[in-house]
Amino acid sequence: MKKYLASLKKNKGLKFLALLLALIAWFAVGSEERTETTLQLALELTNIPRNLIVTNEIPTLLEVRVQGPRSVVRELTNEKLHKKIDLSGAKTGSHTIPLPPSSLNFPRGVVVTRIRPNALSITLDQALTRQLDVQPVIKGSPAPGFEVGEVILTPKQVLIRGPKRDLNQLKFINTIPIDINNLSSSIVKDVELDFKNLSITYLENEPLVVKITIRPKLQTKTFVNINVLAVQDSGTAHLSPSKVAVTVRGPSTNLEHLRPEDISAKVSLKNLKPGRYEVRVAVEVSDGLEVLKVAPGKIKVNLRRAKSP
Repeated sequence: MKKYLASLKKNKGLKFLALLLALIAWFAVGSEERTETTLQLALELTNIPRNLIVTNEIPTLLEVRVQGPRSVVRELTNEKLHKKIDLSGAKTGSHTIPLPPSSLNFPRGVVVTRIRPNALSITLDQALTRQLDVQPVIKGSPAPGFEVGEVILTPKQVLIRGPKRDLNQLKFINTIPIDINNLSSSIVKDVELDFKNLSITYLENEPLVVKITIRPKLQTKTFVNINVLAVQDSGTAHLSPSKVAVTVRGPSTNLEHLRPEDISAKVSLKNLKPGRYEVRVAVEVSDGLEVLKVAPGKIKVNLRRAKSP
């Protein structure tokens, strides 16, 4: 005690000056013009238990109406203010956390007149991690004459984390719709998952990539009365029937330019002796086209020996 009293006697001049300045500042602030304004405080949830997750929408900012000395309030408006809500020890269920003026730490002389919201509703649920298939969602239509071919998504499954009530009802997860409107060529692009406002998080760093093949639209067309050519070593051949119908499939642009004379229909009679046969008709078309059907597929052939001169 004696040492404490002795210390008070040291530097009396400096201590008196400090006290005087403090009193002047206090009177200056107390007599300063007061002002009123609205401050925005960033809201931060801290210490959320690892096995829990917030499932409802939480405001990101608090609006706080304050009154106080002009200089002090001006300083507050220039600061990045925040309010932390400590959730350590919280359990599953709904919680209401009041936000009274006493929960905010402002300088002396600043009075809180309103807080919006003045209470927080927080719902916590058990957090689960699951592997789900991803389903690509496509919107729009390719350019006229084209169609969607193969759709490949990489990866096909993703690891996600979310509340138990949401994950238990999900069998797969969709992508954000991928627009292919008026496309005439294939695309490769990154895509995002569609969480549909659920409290779900994608846990992997690997991007989702989709490859969509856009190809000319395949159509079919039937050509009738296609002449059948007999390929033979010698003799004469009578074909019955001598004409067939050929159904061809391929891109519409290719079919538009295909003419009957471009279709080759043949029966091979090589190495056959004179006689009667039923022979399959072989049909060839240009590249990019496919023969679907030949009617009839086999024709009757009467192969005769060549007449002697």
